[in-house]
Amino acid sequence: MKKLLVILSSLALCSGIFADSYSDATGDTFFGTLLDITSVDVANTANQLIFTINIAGDPVATDWGKYLVGINTTGGGDTAGNGWGRPISMSTGMDYWLGSWVDSGNGAELWNYSGSWSMVDATYNANTINLSTTKDTSSVTVAVDLSALGLAVGNSFTFDVYTTGGGGTDGAIDALSDDLQTIANWGDAYQSGSVLDSYTIVPEPSVIGLAALAGALVLLRRRRR
Repeated sequence: MKKLLVILSSLALCSGIFADSYSDATGDTFFGTLLDITSVDVANTANQLIFTINIAGDPVATDWGKYLVGINTTGGGDTAGNGWGRPISMSTGMDYWLGSWVDSGNGAELWNYSGSWSMVDATYNANTINLSTTKDTSSVTVAVDLSALGLAVGNSFTFDVYTTGGGGTDGAIDALSDDLQTIANWGDAYQSGSVLDSYTIVPEPSVIGLAALAGALVLLRRRRR
């Protein structure tokens, strides 16, 4: 029984969401702390992809920032722009644009590129893809259904995360992939280089835990015999 209790305790520990964390240099923006990325945590459940963008400032106290994710799930994509038409691009190509904001009650849009950009859905529309944006005093979290990105367990993608202002022509004030200052003025253009972070969709931790438990129980029964 003691062995079984240890196994069950291990399963309980496995039931949380595991995240990959990607760090960024701080103090690398011309603006200050509100748009200064410190790190980004990426995780997935069985159905959703989740980006937690940690920043040096407080998006609750000052809530006009925009927090963006450029994603490349397949070859090709747009190398010159994004869904919002901001002066932000990825040299390797971008086929999804996840744009979020923390003012006006929070919100997000998902855009897809297939020769031209079109909006897939938004928090203020039908939101059949379960887009969401939440914030606390040091981070902004954006989530979307995996299926909306054409992703499933085992799939990998590359990405970059950007912060920007409220103006329609504002550029990337900070970028996760770049430890140096990205731009010197609000409207300057920025392009992510060819070295981007990547993430692989994993089985939900609880599923892994159940599989481990099943294997451990089989071994325990064999030992008793």
